[in-house]
Amino acid sequence: MFMKKIKIQLFTLLLILTFSSQISARNSEKEIRLKIIEYEMVVNVAPEKAWEILASYGDVGTYHAGLNSSSSINGSPNEAEMDCERICYIPRTKRKEIMVKEKIIAIKEGEYYTYDVYEWENFPIKKMHNTFGVKTNDKGETVIYQITNFRMKPGFLTGLMKGRLRKGAREALISYKHYMETGEKRVALKELKKTYKAF
Repeated sequence: MFMKKIKIQLFTLLLILTFSSQISARNSEKEIRLKIIEYEMVVNVAPEKAWEILASYGDVGTYHAGLNSSSSINGSPNEAEMDCERICYIPRTKRKEIMVKEKIIAIKEGEYYTYDVYEWENFPIKKMHNTFGVKTNDKGETVIYQITNFRMKPGFLTGLMKGRLRKGAREALISYKHYMETGEKRVALKELKKTYKAF
């Protein structure tokens, strides 16, 4: 009788563990279901020049007016390389700014890098990583691009924020484009949007 009770208890425990692991696996699957935004833009510079500027990772805030400031952190160099980290401050309201800390998790020299947003304040992120890269299209033109994979918290914000994040991707790329083609730094986004209406 005693052995029978032990067997029943062990069987029950096994069922609970199996059920729990299935729930955990389902939750993990849900967490990695990210929305994707892709944006690209032709730039009138050589791919090498475009990459040189894209790879100026830590100090992007010195020429991109969409940021209040940025800098490399934790001993990282300014140039993009594996595990390189930076902190960015992005305007949100007159009194608040978004803070994000980002770390490069993949890079192919001369082509692209991907960074993970691993810490943030004042923005409802659950998971986000961005890829910036340069390529050549069928016409032989240089193209810069951004791919954003994200999920917001709470989840219903994911769809609602897609438009805002797409707008942010466009702003980032026109800032890069203008700096690449003219050398002018921190031109107001309002002016850039007028100049690059077609993009």
